[in-house]
Parts: sequence; C-alpha cells; structure tokens
Amino acid sequence: MQIIAQTANSVIYAVENDSNTKLAKDSHFVLKGGTVWYKRKQALGPGKDIDESDGIIKKEATIYKTLGNHDRILKCFGSEVDVLNGQDSLPKAWALRLERSPLGSLRNTIIGTYNNPPSQLIRLQLAHQFSGGVAHLHHMEIIWGDLSTRNAFLFDNCDWYGCEDRYCPPDSDNPQLHDVGTMNRELFALASAICEIIESKLPYGSDTEVLGGDVAKQLVNGKWPDLSDDNPARAVIKKLWGYSYKSSNQVVQDLQNLLVSCE
Repeated sequence: MQIIAQTANSVIYAVENDSNTKLAKDSHFVLKGGTVWYKRKQALGPGKDIDESDGIIKKEATIYKTLGNHDRILKCFGSEVDVLNGQDSLPKAWALRLERSPLGSLRNTIIGTYNNPPSQLIRLQLAHQFSGGVAHLHHMEIIWGDLSTRNAFLFDNCDWYGCEDRYCPPDSDNPQLHDVGTMNRELFALASAICEIIESKLPYGSDTEVLGGDVAKQLVNGKWPDLSDDNPARAVIKKLWGYSYKSSNQVVQDLQNLLVSCE
C-alpha cells in the first residue's frame, strides 16, 4: 500500500492489487476515501465515519459522471462498494477509483522547477489547458470550489470546491468571506492559478509554500501577487482580477489567441 496524499477530509492511496508488478507504487489507479480500507478493514485505524464517506463518495462519483470524458479532467472509474468489517450488513461506498497522474500535481512541479522553469510558451500552454478544464466544469454547471494548482495533475504530455487564501482578493480581513459571488470567486482564483503557472512561483511566495498566516497578513494589507511586466497573460490575469470576464470560456479564447501570437 502507498499513501499518496492526506487531508483532514480524505486520503488518497494505491494498493498492490491494481498493479501488474504487485507493487502499489506502480498502480495506474488511486483510491480516494475518508480513510484507508484494505481487504474490507480499516488499515490505518478509524477515520471518517463510513456513512458520511458513503454519501460524499457517491456525490463525487455523480459529479464525475456528469463531467463525462474530457481531456482536462481526471478519469473516474466509479466508486468501490462492499460490505465492510465492523459495519452493518449494507454495502457502502468506501472509495472513489481515479486514474493516477504519473507526474504528480502542478503545484509540486512549479515548486520543483522554480530555479529552472519551463519556457514561457510551455507555461502559457499549461495555463490554457488548466483554464480549459475549469471552463468545462463551468459549462456543466459545476463549481470546483477548491480551485488551485494543488488539485491539478500532470501527465506525460503536460496536460494537466472556494479556493485557498493565496487565490483570494486583497483588502479583506477574512479572505474566504469576500462577498463577490461564487462565479466571480472562481474566476478570481483562476487568474491567480494562471499567474502562478506563468510566473512559475506561488502567489505571495517563491520556490516554497508560504504559511497561511503570512499570506493572510499580505491580503489584509492589500498586497497583490507579483505580476511581471513581460508576462504574456498579464492583461488576461488583470481582467480576471477585475471581474471583467463573464465566463471561463472567454478566458480560454483569449489564452488561445495569445498562444497563436506567441508560437
């Protein structure tokens, strides 16, 4: 078994059963659930209540089904359902099965290549691809709600619910309560993600994560993320930050036009 990521709400892990080599690290799939279930047992001790997990997993599976197959969306292979040891006799959804990104998250790649980032054209292509995924979500009337490069993943061809504080507008004592409407929050966060991708550094940071408290202080003080004069998407980013776009599709089109002019 291999634990890949863990938050307060979920664990993402791989198991050897899904690998031809019988090694979890070689699995092409990951499992996402409220805790780690292995052979119908909780492998790492009690985690999120199974009834709560059952509801969340089924809801996420429905969202992925609604999104359908798309080049910029992780493939979902449905939920894992079974009668679990120590629970009642009713089958429960205990994990979501997703395709595994061989190159990890876009955020980790940005941090890892800070001293030697990819070319500006490649970064612009990544921003365009990232925006395409967001546009598909919005087209299907789904709000990401945690829009961040932390939750975007890279594949061999460099393809790739609120948002984290560093993606929020400045001049607010409580960034997460900045009342501009759900879609405007999502589009503002998209601007910050595009900024991070093309600047190849974290908003309010550099080559490493900045503590949330430090980010919050800069937001309260009205500081904006650094934006280089030679950033080819500077106008798009500032227009997004100014709530001048009506949809993410408009952003994708403008980035597409930029790509054509830069190639």
